Amino acid sequence: MCGDDERRGAVMVERFGITARMRFKDEHPELFQQLHRARNAGIDLDSVTASSHEMLWWRCPVGHEWRETPLQRRSHAMWKKGDLHACLYCVAPGCLVYSCGHRRFRRSESTFHVLAHPCDKCESTEHAQLILDALDDSAAAAVRLLDESPFYAKFCGKAAETVEWWEEIFPLVEAYFVRMVSVYVAIQTVEHRPTLSEPTSSLLGACMLRILDALPQDCREEMHSAVPEDAGQFHSTHLPGRHTVGVGWALKKLGFDILDTPLPDDLKRRAQFCERQRFSATGELPPVNLADRHYPAFIHLPRDREKGAVSELQGFRAKQLPPRMTALRVALGESSPADTDDPLGRTHVGYARDLTPQELWERGRGIWRFRADHVAASKIVLLVHDKTVVLVASITGLTLHRGGLAILGEPLPDHPLTGKPDPLHTPNPLAYGTIGIP
Repeated sequence: MCGDDERRGAVMVERFGITARMRFKDEHPELFQQLHRARNAGIDLDSVTASSHEMLWWRCPVGHEWRETPLQRRSHAMWKKGDLHACLYCVAPGCLVYSCGHRRFRRSESTFHVLAHPCDKCESTEHAQLILDALDDSAAAAVRLLDESPFYAKFCGKAAETVEWWEEIFPLVEAYFVRMVSVYVAIQTVEHRPTLSEPTSSLLGACMLRILDALPQDCREEMHSAVPEDAGQFHSTHLPGRHTVGVGWALKKLGFDILDTPLPDDLKRRAQFCERQRFSATGELPPVNLADRHYPAFIHLPRDREKGAVSELQGFRAKQLPPRMTALRVALGESSPADTDDPLGRTHVGYARDLTPQELWERGRGIWRFRADHVAASKIVLLVHDKTVVLVASITGLTLHRGGLAILGEPLPDHPLTGKPDPLHTPNPLAYGTIGIP
């Protein structure tokens, strides 16, 4: 029986790659001997796998010491020149080795540099970690800044007049403001700046625009009048102000979502709950789980937002709402013969280079499976070929057909969107949405 068990075990190892076969010491015993025992103290080197990404210390027979992962160590990199056991110091002179273990090869150089600082990415990550470590201690200063800000007072006052369920969603809104202002206070602390790296109006304005995006459409235009003219704009990996994309990228890598993407859903769920309470009597607001979202600890208290220095608002100028309109988009293929029973009596459909605007419009205005309410809500339709707008037309009505509908309207040959990239680009050939007007 023992012999059978051993054979079955060997088969399992061969078929499924049991961990014992994948250990670095078993697959590469000679390289395993180069692991630096003293500098890797506390690490169970016997259990390290051959595909590990853990940065470890190595020592070659000559005495050179460096850091890299087991996966890198066993790779057939070009710098090894065919020798799997090659030492980075011995055979790769044109190289920069950072203190974090990452390296950069420079073929044009013949010198080998060992640097005392980490690479840019690791340095940004270390910097971002310091910022997050200082986040909780920054909450008090962030709340104090909001208390004293006339811009925040104006925004909250306008919201109380405009947004129906403002009192119910306000604690979460305030938590978001504290979260973002705390980041800038933490940056100020870590970088020993005398002031915030972004003007208060610009920083708070960026937060306001984020909140506006989460509010119902009918509130946004009126609320926009409370947003400062110099409002910044948050991007997924970019903080407004004197910050590189690297800092934003590093924060995101550490789990800090600059945009806090669950925020709109949290606000929406609270508003929907309040709306349902018109018809059902009891219940509590749905809980909001802020765990792992880097919201600093602070106590929400009702405050008099009007105590800010109102005199600062004498020259207040609101950020202009960019002109936008609803539009349809149709992506056209290459010119091809129309069906013999085409409802519009066309001989060809699709895009051809030498068509007049009217001819192109006739080819592209139908027949499509658009929703009639989307057509009615839209001002223009964009005909797109190869991700470029080739014609813009007005919408005056529609005609219904068994296979869908055709749009009535007139070509607008001189429209500024003609020749521009498709603003509603999606994989679907049909699209409906809001676009900016150039």
